[in-house]
Amino acid sequence: MTESTVTFLGFLITVVIVTAWLGFVNNRRRNAVLHSLFTRQFGAIPSKDMSPERYARVPGYYLKHRSARAIDDITWNDLDLDAVYNRIDITKSAAGEEYLYYVLRTPSLSDAYATVREGAVSYFQQDEHEKSRLMMERALYDLGHTGKFSLYDYLDLLDELGERNSFREYMHFVLPFAAIAIMFANVQIGIVLLVLASIVNMVTYLNEKGRIDPYIVSFRYLLRLLKCSDRLLAVPMTDVPKDLTLDLDALRDAAGKLSGFRKGSFMLTREGGNGNPFDLLFDYIRMVFHLDLIKFNQMLSVAEAQRTDVDRVIEIVGRIDTEISIASYRKSLSYYCTPEFITGKENGSDIGLRASDLYHPLLEHPVPNSIEAARPILLTGSNASGKSTFLKAAALAALLGQTILTVCAKEYRGRYYRIYSSMALRDSIQAGDSYFMVEIKSLKRIVDAARAKDSPENPVLCFIDEVLRGTNTIERIAASSEILETFAKSGVLCFAATHDIELSELLGADYDNYHFEEELRDNEGTGRKDVVFSYEIHRGKARSRNAIRLLGAVGFDEKITERAKKRAQAFEATGIWQ
Repeated sequence: MTESTVTFLGFLITVVIVTAWLGFVNNRRRNAVLHSLFTRQFGAIPSKDMSPERYARVPGYYLKHRSARAIDDITWNDLDLDAVYNRIDITKSAAGEEYLYYVLRTPSLSDAYATVREGAVSYFQQDEHEKSRLMMERALYDLGHTGKFSLYDYLDLLDELGERNSFREYMHFVLPFAAIAIMFANVQIGIVLLVLASIVNMVTYLNEKGRIDPYIVSFRYLLRLLKCSDRLLAVPMTDVPKDLTLDLDALRDAAGKLSGFRKGSFMLTREGGNGNPFDLLFDYIRMVFHLDLIKFNQMLSVAEAQRTDVDRVIEIVGRIDTEISIASYRKSLSYYCTPEFITGKENGSDIGLRASDLYHPLLEHPVPNSIEAARPILLTGSNASGKSTFLKAAALAALLGQTILTVCAKEYRGRYYRIYSSMALRDSIQAGDSYFMVEIKSLKRIVDAARAKDSPENPVLCFIDEVLRGTNTIERIAASSEILETFAKSGVLCFAATHDIELSELLGADYDNYHFEEELRDNEGTGRKDVVFSYEIHRGKARSRNAIRLLGAVGFDEKITERAKKRAQAFEATGIWQ
């Protein structure tokens, strides 16, 4: 061996060692960065926003698995559940973020319909299991997302292809071998046929490859999903709760049934065109023999035949990611409780709900309130006193209790409800509906749900803010009293907020009255009185109004407020406007 050869080999070995070392160092550095990131994120308030691109892809799993028990769009928007979703979400994968959305939109109606498992969430909360949780988070992070499209958009792409037959590809595969066989009889003819077969195969290959390239993205994510499953199953764990064990066993079973999908997949997913001579040679072999086209059809056949198992893997991986996210959410709260679901009568009521020190999860400095509702509740009180916030806090308590098993309260007892709201409505220009039409249609859907016989064991729980605010006072009181009475007679647990104190008298036989208060305090700086709210709920109906006071508080002329006050007092005394 010459000196130059030894020098070259030494240089080559040095390059290999240095490259391997740099790769090792970079990998360790990346692992350390991600470990630090995941540790900081867990138990912190997330900073993700629901961008238009993300909003378009996140509902994918839900749209494919939507059930009759899902909450509708009105309730989702009323409760600002996009913001609630962002407050909870630290998921690391497309499967996780889509499954979390599905969970929030699909409240359980019995123990059998739970979409997440309390045992798993509690397991991920515990510090002694942090190492296992971090390893799972890393596997989910490497699985990653799917860009601007949902995972199910990519799966739908595969459905568009339909069933594909590999007969033509096998014919192309045989052609070069047939030409080689002819060489043994006639070399010249055999060579000509081999060249022609190669040219024909390359042309047809490039044409067909262009057609299937968009679908290979789906296969690559499915392969990453299966690799993620392997890594989740390989995580060392101790004291694993039964529900998480069952999920991991089901994941092992479903992923195992897809082993045929993975076998030989490198032919299809291996990237070419990077200048590596071995990759270049492999590219030509694929083109001449249509190897990756044959493999594509085989993988497509397995993916279609085993779609149930594909869906099961997505579900379980998504659920684990979601349960880690819920565990983090719990740790970020000042306090929370797990819900207690009741059956039979509670204090003589079939529909009762009780919450202690309830608060709204999106408020930075919330004021806790407690409520015990054995029958419907009518909330009165001044403007800006806290009625709407309390309604949303109570609605979220029920919804999050039935979805993520986490309530922002010290205690929560209730039933498995069908949950509706009619709160933050708007007129619809596209549908040609005025605000009032939108409002009465919204209320009608709750009446229809109350009368439905498909789920008698799950009473309707509804939240209504300012009943029929879109019409005149006389008709509003007459119509809203009848609608609210219908709810009560139909077994609906209704929480309704109103400015119409008259409803407190009209509905006293069916509704319990609660109210919010305010007080006037002198403002030495302005010489006026300020309206100050405690945001605390009290039993009984409201005794005061503050709309005219607020006019003065923001600087309206005193003459205007005094005349308004006298006009209101005269109407209360005579029933006639002057």
